Amino acid sequence: MRDSWNPETYHRFKSERSQPFHDLCAMLEPHPGMRAADLGCGPGDMTVRLHQQLAARETIGLDSSPNMLAQALPRAGQGLSFLQGRIEEFPLEGRFDLIFSNAALQWLEHHEALFEQFAARLAPGGQLAVQVPYNEESEFHRAARDVATEFREPLKGYVRHLVALSPEGYAHLLYRLGFTEQQVLLRIYPHVMESLDAVVEWYRGSLLTAYEARLDAPAYERFVARYREILHERYSDSRPFFFPFPRILLWGKMPGEDKR
Repeated sequence: MRDSWNPETYHRFKSERSQPFHDLCAMLEPHPGMRAADLGCGPGDMTVRLHQQLAARETIGLDSSPNMLAQALPRAGQGLSFLQGRIEEFPLEGRFDLIFSNAALQWLEHHEALFEQFAARLAPGGQLAVQVPYNEESEFHRAARDVATEFREPLKGYVRHLVALSPEGYAHLLYRLGFTEQQVLLRIYPHVMESLDAVVEWYRGSLLTAYEARLDAPAYERFVARYREILHERYSDSRPFFFPFPRILLWGKMPGEDKR
């Protein structure tokens, strides 16, 4: 499969996508000399902000997309570096004062095992901060799954699913893994889009990328056209179009020395 992540498409709605990052950062407890990992760092602009806000000794951004990392790598320096790799394999050495992930883990399964792995790589007093979309049952995701069934032959049966525990599930998981402090929030981000077609473009930059990677260019454009058609059948194309987006933001802190 080709790398279908496109930084320009993803950043078409940069201001809307960046607000959850800032809200997640506001949950952190910075202290001097932190070592941080940003999992699913994308093009690296938010990783730079994280590194600077923490005044971290070292921050490593990890992403599996060569297209995204091509934009991230020139931002490296002064304790900030980037590495290509898969989050679930966690190819980073040593322990971290912060493991951070903004809108990346929803593409991965087995969150219980992932979080157990993250907890094991935190230093005493280390923090975990994660933001994941929580809209698998929205009509926008349902429509993509419906189109995927129509394209089952070229997709070889593939259907993309968003993965997230419930807010209560994450709270229980953090407790079970030994986090002695935690916050778990469900927040609805109210986006006002130009039209319903703008929401289609939003998802071209995220949800639909997995289908783009598995289809040739003409088939993918037919997929998107059918996706747009189904959404227009299910929604009134009011202008502007109100697009509420639910996300889970969570933070946990391990026991250990308070370095603040």
